[in-house]
Amino acid sequence: MSNKKLVIGIAAGAAVLAGAALLLAKKRSNNKYRAHVEEAKEHFKHKLDKLQQKAQKEYKNATGKAANVAAERAREWAGNAAKV
Repeated sequence: MSNKKLVIGIAAGAAVLAGAALLLAKKRSNNKYRAHVEEAKEHFKHKLDKLQQKAQKEYKNATGKAANVAAERAREWAGNAAKV
Protein backbone atom coordinates (compact mmCIF):
# COMPACT_ATOMS: atom_id res chain seq x y z
CA MET A 1 0.00 0.00 0.00
CA SER A 2 1.42 3.33 -0.94
CA ASN A 3 1.68 6.27 1.40
CA LYS A 4 -0.76 8.25 -0.73
CA LYS A 5 -3.52 5.63 -0.33
CA LEU A 6 -2.80 5.37 3.40
CA VAL A 7 -3.14 9.13 3.87
CA ILE A 8 -6.36 9.20 1.81
CA GLY A 9 -7.78 6.32 3.86
CA ILE A 10 -6.92 8.00 7.17
CA ALA A 11 -8.40 11.31 5.96
CA ALA A 12 -11.60 9.59 4.82
CA GLY A 13 -11.90 7.78 8.16
CA ALA A 14 -11.36 11.01 10.07
CA ALA A 15 -14.00 12.76 7.96
CA VAL A 16 -16.54 9.98 8.65
CA LEU A 17 -15.80 10.09 12.39
CA ALA A 18 -16.10 13.89 12.42
CA GLY A 19 -19.48 13.68 10.66
CA ALA A 20 -20.71 11.06 13.11
CA ALA A 21 -19.50 13.19 16.04
CA LEU A 22 -21.37 16.21 14.68
CA LEU A 23 -24.58 14.22 14.30
CA LEU A 24 -24.32 12.89 17.85
CA ALA A 25 -23.54 16.32 19.26
CA LYS A 26 -26.57 17.80 17.47
CA LYS A 27 -28.82 15.03 18.73
CA ARG A 28 -27.64 15.52 22.32
CA SER A 29 -28.05 19.28 22.17
CA ASN A 30 -31.57 18.85 20.75
CA ASN A 31 -32.42 16.54 23.65
CA LYS A 32 -31.01 19.06 26.12
CA TYR A 33 -33.05 21.88 24.59
CA ARG A 34 -36.10 19.67 24.40
CA ALA A 35 -35.86 19.04 28.16
CA HIS A 36 -35.63 22.78 28.79
CA VAL A 37 -38.60 23.43 26.53
CA GLU A 38 -40.67 20.77 28.29
CA GLU A 39 -39.76 22.22 31.68
CA ALA A 40 -40.68 25.74 30.54
CA LYS A 41 -43.93 24.46 29.05
CA GLU A 42 -44.94 22.80 32.33
CA HIS A 43 -43.99 25.90 34.30
CA PHE A 44 -46.02 28.12 31.96
CA LYS A 45 -48.99 25.75 32.09
CA HIS A 46 -48.91 25.79 35.89
CA LYS A 47 -48.79 29.60 35.90
CA LEU A 48 -51.73 29.76 33.46
CA ASP A 49 -53.77 27.39 35.64
CA LYS A 50 -53.11 29.56 38.70
CA LEU A 51 -54.01 32.69 36.76
CA GLN A 52 -57.23 31.10 35.52
CA GLN A 53 -58.21 30.11 39.06
CA LYS A 54 -57.47 33.61 40.30
CA ALA A 55 -59.50 35.16 37.46
CA GLN A 56 -62.45 32.89 38.21
CA LYS A 57 -62.30 33.81 41.89
CA GLU A 58 -62.14 37.53 41.06
CA TYR A 59 -65.07 37.13 38.65
CA LYS A 60 -67.18 35.44 41.31
CA ASN A 61 -66.32 38.16 43.82
CA ALA A 62 -67.08 40.91 41.30
CA THR A 63 -70.42 39.42 40.26
CA GLY A 64 -71.36 38.94 43.90
CA LYS A 65 -70.53 42.57 44.68
CA ALA A 66 -72.42 43.77 41.61
CA ALA A 67 -75.48 41.77 42.64
CA ASN A 68 -75.29 43.22 46.15
CA VAL A 69 -74.98 46.77 44.82
CA ALA A 70 -77.89 46.23 42.42
CA ALA A 71 -80.08 44.82 45.21
CA GLU A 72 -79.15 47.71 47.49
CA ARG A 73 -80.03 50.28 44.82
CA ALA A 74 -83.29 48.50 44.09
CA ARG A 75 -84.16 48.70 47.81
CA GLU A 76 -83.26 52.40 47.82
CA TRP A 77 -85.44 53.09 44.78
CA ALA A 78 -88.27 51.06 46.25
CA GLY A 79 -87.92 52.96 49.52
CA ASN A 80 -87.84 56.30 47.71
CA ALA A 81 -90.86 55.32 45.62
CA ALA A 82 -92.77 54.31 48.76
CA LYS A 83 -92.06 57.72 50.30
CA VAL A 84 -93.52 59.57 47.32
